[in-house]
Amino acid sequence: MGFIVQPALQKDYELTGNPESLESVVKAAYALASRYDERAKAIRSWDVAINDRYSITDMEDNFLVIIDSMCNLDLLYWVGHTQQDDRLVQIATQHADTIIHEILRPDHSSYHLVNFSPKTGKPQAKMTNQGHKDDSTWSRGQAWSIMGFAQTYTWTKDTKYLYTAIECAKYFLRRCEEGEGKWHHPLVPAWDFDAPQEDEKDPLRDVSAGVITANGLVIIHQALQALPFEEAHKLSPWGTDFLHVALDIVSQTLDMALDSDFASLESPATVNGDSATNTPLNIKESGFEAILRHSTANHNEHAHKPYWDHGLVYADYFFLEFGNKLLRAGYL
Repeated sequence: MGFIVQPALQKDYELTGNPESLESVVKAAYALASRYDERAKAIRSWDVAINDRYSITDMEDNFLVIIDSMCNLDLLYWVGHTQQDDRLVQIATQHADTIIHEILRPDHSSYHLVNFSPKTGKPQAKMTNQGHKDDSTWSRGQAWSIMGFAQTYTWTKDTKYLYTAIECAKYFLRRCEEGEGKWHHPLVPAWDFDAPQEDEKDPLRDVSAGVITANGLVIIHQALQALPFEEAHKLSPWGTDFLHVALDIVSQTLDMALDSDFASLESPATVNGDSATNTPLNIKESGFEAILRHSTANHNEHAHKPYWDHGLVYADYFFLEFGNKLLRAGYL
């Protein structure tokens, strides 16, 4: 719900005061909250999960939660505060705690998908749907964890969530560093940090994971800047300049992945050497329908429709949002 309504309708309400947009955002938050289960202490992400390896369809026996869900919590916090409904806030915070305990690993890498038992509330399988293997780290999933926990901190001001965001980010960046000296643009992450690469000098990437992470790093940077030095130093003792790293990620992304197949206007027809008047201009369309190339939606070997090395709306949206974050913060 957050992915669908916030970029358009919440922003429309904030910019124009459109009451219909506010109503839609509020309804979306309550629809999302209705999927919360007290036994699992989480919000159900998917009703089913089907690929060539498994078919999970019985909602009485399965409760599916994905790491992506961390980026839906911002919707619950926003509506919870604007509507003064503490239950929405409590649901969001409890869900974040469940993600910490059940989807993050001790090293702050992440599973993609956890299947809880609706009867006991306990995990019964930890797996993947879009990543390489159940125990691998899908890079876009890791990116969702970075941004999601950073957003959760901005609402709760509980530093355990900022700490979690930082540790998830450190894991992401460590894995990117493995590419230094091995392949070009190492801050444009491999689609899965543990997947074997067909070309060891140019692995399959997911630029969406990079630009999502860059957004999370800006939030982390702002959070640390707002804290007293001692507290910020305790959370990030090595003094990582997360803003600088975010800019490096986006710089490498643009150098590697910015599409150069632009649409253009064709010259009008000429008559006796003179341009024809009142002649409609023809548009030569771009052959690529995205801003950024080299995203990977799903390269799992069991996927019905694997989809890799393409444009992706997540990449384009969070690339533009990164620029907007810099503008709103006065960095540009």
